[in-house]
Amino acid sequence: MKILPYTESNVELIQKFINKTIKRISNGVTLTFTVKAQNELAELNLNYNISTDDIENAILRLSTEDYYRGIDPSRQADFEVCAFYTEIGEDNVGIYLKYGLESNGLQILIFSNHAPLFPMNQPFKK
Repeated sequence: MKILPYTESNVELIQKFINKTIKRISNGVTLTFTVKAQNELAELNLNYNISTDDIENAILRLSTEDYYRGIDPSRQADFEVCAFYTEIGEDNVGIYLKYGLESNGLQILIFSNHAPLFPMNQPFKK
């Protein structure tokens, strides 16, 4: 995934992605998890009691400062995909959260939601 450099226009681009996500959720769109993301969520649930609702709440609280990488088209170019680092749950567990917004639809597809395997740079964090 590409990393956007810090510019006002890139911050605005990521904010629009976040706003579009929030609008879809507020209109009743539910999160869809890939099989990989379902397995990662099961592990988060086992270790930290993290649920789908926690993932949704984390998405609703995202800010541009949480940005890690993206916005990229998915392999079939049917989703815009972006990744964030955010803390989640009662224990404030840090997770790598990568999800996509369907380009010609409303789906929100979670690709990854797991503890990061390495330190994550947040280029928009002040």
